[in-house]
Amino acid sequence: MSVKLAIHGSPGSFSDRWIRYCSERGIDYRVVDCFDSGIMGRLKDVNGLLWHWSHADPRARLAARQIIASAERAGIKVFPDTATCWHYDDKIGQKYLLEAVGAPLVGTYVFFDEDAAMRWTEEAEFPKVFKLRCGASSENVRLVRTRSEARELCRKAFSGGFAPAGGYFADAGTKLRKTADAGQLLRKLARMPKVLYAARRRRPLVPRESGYVYFQDFLPDNRFDTRVTVIGKRAFGFTRNTRPGDFRASGSGDIDYDTGRVDMRCVEIAFETAERLGTQSLAFDFVLDREGNPRILEISYCYKSRAVYDCPGWWDRDMVWHEGHVWPEDAIMDDLLEAISNPRSAYPSGYKKER
Repeated sequence: MSVKLAIHGSPGSFSDRWIRYCSERGIDYRVVDCFDSGIMGRLKDVNGLLWHWSHADPRARLAARQIIASAERAGIKVFPDTATCWHYDDKIGQKYLLEAVGAPLVGTYVFFDEDAAMRWTEEAEFPKVFKLRCGASSENVRLVRTRSEARELCRKAFSGGFAPAGGYFADAGTKLRKTADAGQLLRKLARMPKVLYAARRRRPLVPRESGYVYFQDFLPDNRFDTRVTVIGKRAFGFTRNTRPGDFRASGSGDIDYDTGRVDMRCVEIAFETAERLGTQSLAFDFVLDREGNPRILEISYCYKSRAVYDCPGWWDRDMVWHEGHVWPEDAIMDDLLEAISNPRSAYPSGYKKER
């Protein structure tokens, strides 16, 4: 079967390796701009579309889900498909979705009415974790220690709301810890004017978050969380230590690839949940509750490619370990090509290790 792919080109995203994959293997592809008003016409003769869209792009936040759903309606195999990405960067959507399939979500409470939220604060036990619907790497996440603090957040949520995007210098301590050496620091400083300019242009395009309030139960004594990324029938796992003096692990940059620290219950739950959701690729963040049971904090179709590649291997659906590094972009491409050539195949069986 002749295959023709379209790849949304975005330097620094998964598209870099997807383009390399196609070039090395002689796969027919074209680079497209999914924000082109005529994009649907440009997709008429392709079998598949790959678009690693990010919540950090206001245009993608506005249109990616709609364009993907339209491409699917046209009979095109898409990564990410709607089942994989409609809930991306939407913790409210994730709450209802995970509850619908019986996944072990951390206790989560969402209110769309200020009076209802205030009544809840009178009965709730604190501390709780406050989050905005959107944000990654522990952005927009804070520990709420008292009832009065929760009530103040509720008042703000139903009045002026919250700016969802932090400034470039937000979380500066973590950014510095993730800087490996002086050379990397200098490169970051050299990029700063361009980054600040882009952030200043992007900020007015992202609306304030208001009209709802979101809390989760606080689960103490977790020194690290567990990240399990399921791509088809492969699961990659590692742990992330919490930040010094903090309860948050996401975005800490302190990754441990010791598979002995990965709770295999998390791997099994991730596989089961991904199957129930029908997703192509999904990262799960787990912590343990007071009884020592794994609980899902949130999910995301987007993640750092290198963090997954650095895993020493992966588990298949039978929980058998396979040694070797795999680029997630390659695994995603393998699965999409399998889905195009064999539409009846629910779970592609192939994989390719880095050569």
